[in-house]
Amino acid sequence: MMQGLGAAEGLLMQRHAMLVFAVSATIVLTLAFGADRVAAQQAVPAPAPQTAPAPYAIQYDAHLAVRADRTATETSTKRIKILTPGAIASISQQQIAFIEGMHSLDTVEAFTEKADGTKVPVGAANIITRDAVSGLPATYARDLKQRTVIFRDVQVGDTLVMTNIMEFRQSVFPGQFFGSDIFPRSQAIVSAQVIVEAPQELNLQVTTTGTGLHDAVEDINGLHRHTLTLAPQTYLPEEGRAVSPVDRDPVLLVSTFRSYEEMGLAYAAAALPKAVVTPEIAALADEITRGIEDRRRQAAAIDAWMKKNIRYVALWLSLGRVVPNDAATVLRNKYGDCKDKVTLMSALLAAKGIASEAALVNFGPVYTLAEPPTMVALNHVILYLPEFDVYDDPTAQYAAFGVMAADTYDKPVVRVSASGAKLARTPAMAPDDHTAHARTVVNVAADGTVTGHTEETNTGIFGFGLRFAGANAQNVGETAPQRMLQLYNTPGTGQYDFGNVADTIDPANMRGAFTLTERFKPPAAGASTRISFGLPQTVRPGRFLLGDRLAGRKSGFTCYAGRQTEDIDATFDPALPMPITLAPVSIENRSFSYHATFQVEGRTLRMHREFVSRVPGQVCPPELEAEMSNDLNRVGINVNRTYAFSQAVAQIRRTAASDQKLRLDFLYALNPDCTSMGFATVHILEEPKHGKLTVENGTGFTNFPQSNSRYECNKRRSDGVVVVYEPDSGFTGADSVNIDAIYASGTSQKRHYSIEVK
Repeated sequence: MMQGLGAAEGLLMQRHAMLVFAVSATIVLTLAFGADRVAAQQAVPAPAPQTAPAPYAIQYDAHLAVRADRTATETSTKRIKILTPGAIASISQQQIAFIEGMHSLDTVEAFTEKADGTKVPVGAANIITRDAVSGLPATYARDLKQRTVIFRDVQVGDTLVMTNIMEFRQSVFPGQFFGSDIFPRSQAIVSAQVIVEAPQELNLQVTTTGTGLHDAVEDINGLHRHTLTLAPQTYLPEEGRAVSPVDRDPVLLVSTFRSYEEMGLAYAAAALPKAVVTPEIAALADEITRGIEDRRRQAAAIDAWMKKNIRYVALWLSLGRVVPNDAATVLRNKYGDCKDKVTLMSALLAAKGIASEAALVNFGPVYTLAEPPTMVALNHVILYLPEFDVYDDPTAQYAAFGVMAADTYDKPVVRVSASGAKLARTPAMAPDDHTAHARTVVNVAADGTVTGHTEETNTGIFGFGLRFAGANAQNVGETAPQRMLQLYNTPGTGQYDFGNVADTIDPANMRGAFTLTERFKPPAAGASTRISFGLPQTVRPGRFLLGDRLAGRKSGFTCYAGRQTEDIDATFDPALPMPITLAPVSIENRSFSYHATFQVEGRTLRMHREFVSRVPGQVCPPELEAEMSNDLNRVGINVNRTYAFSQAVAQIRRTAASDQKLRLDFLYALNPDCTSMGFATVHILEEPKHGKLTVENGTGFTNFPQSNSRYECNKRRSDGVVVVYEPDSGFTGADSVNIDAIYASGTSQKRHYSIEVK
């Protein structure tokens, strides 16, 4: 039930696989091990997204008895029925975590129940207790234990049964008791009942959020009893970037705290006395800010010093989950977790007369703070500087002053200071605060050699990510550019100029030069080829801010505001053919805009793309997925366009009736789901000599062959460009028209129409 502060930020530095910078890798969530309970979640892993029926079915029963001294006993039984072969390996070993000294755990019984009622008991040798690990880098919980129960003879149709008794002897906040049960729909819980009882004089707060939990309340022999029953839920596999089950699914909250302000005061009583300004700290603050008169710049200098000199290491033991080390100890060790770093930075700021407040926040996809107070949504501590109205995270090693990790924007916080505690909210993202600009120059020599360079200039969370990528590239060494080019399917060699990525000052800038291994070979007329888009560390426009597409979303999902710009200039030697210009693209969606232009200047093809996400907050409703999906698909298609070269002229014959209009052609480009990619751009290369040509947007029927996956699109009208020929009055005979059609898909085709007017 008890949760530490500092677990989440250990993941800030994790999972930038092979140096491909995806900002999402810096915002991964993990709650502290030993956190508030997730009903049955410790029993089974979260299932992968799928459309198949649930792989198992869970029944959960628990009885929580809270005593007047704020200790408690919980007896719980979990029954997990195996429904698919794939569930056997993942579920047949169950883990339960507890904190030694604060909790005790007794596994009363565990057995495999066969379909005929036979019980196969788990022997004592198959119940193993050992030191647990947090799973986070540089995080060490020295009193965390893990009980593993290994079930025997498990087959489809069997039910795993386990009963445990957990004693809660002590809370991380002395004299208080709090916790939660979460019932995620992704856990296939078919039934659940939880009884919570406590002495009436304790006035224990018991509340449910979400829908599906029914609470029957009664007073029995001096006890206040809540019997909570979970209504049957529809199984819903977890969705990518979905908000936490805490925000969307049934949750039971139990607490002796009356308000988050009261919880904040409890944290303040334990933490604030640790931020003492010692003579050594005062001298260090003066040294860091020497020559700096502006107070905001002083705060930024202290922040930069913290990020360069105090590394992240969490050593947790009992109350240390919420009580920081004192500032002098953190300075001496040169390491600490989030609350330790906040404590030292607060002391350094105080030495310069700059006030600060600790802000308890969630690092992950929890965006609400449900009553009564628990720590199910609080797992991280940052700073608020009221003089500048700025939130800052000294644990975010690669972030500029006033920039946080993406998953701490637009979040409720509990701010604490010597003057008290209050609820507030971190600011939502603004597009112009989080920008990425990649400018790439590509040169293609007469012999096909491809060379070039990419310059990146980023701010906000994109600056954070660019510094992270630069640090990783430095660690990898000389082969880092080669690895990146290989990942982009453009093998080659290169080198990096790391610019200012070692400094936490926006904008961050970095440069990479490259030479490709494979030489450019001019494609046949009408074909296309791919040429390197350079050596960027940042994901390309449209890839990150609004996440990946998922049809039929049921849950709200995280989304971010920002601006991504990409400029690519590709210059070809005069001995080589020139690629054709692609059709410009302009998309205005309620949530984002995308604009792309392409033009040829001399021997250079200039490509400019800009993607702006302007979501008002960091939770997007599920219905927004369908609203923006087609437009985002168009963005992806355009960003990944290949270089197209001049095509052979299509020869088309048509017959027209004298003095009547002829629908000469219908030009279209459709997505696989039959939605239109947009309208083609038509350039008239040769007007008819004996009539007039009209080109306008309209609708018509497509003509895909049966072998094409879009054959079914032929059955309904689609958007496209209608080309109409009208002969001069009284004219009969031969006429002709030449056009150049540039489709929304990016392809181009010249078309010659031979027209016989009869």
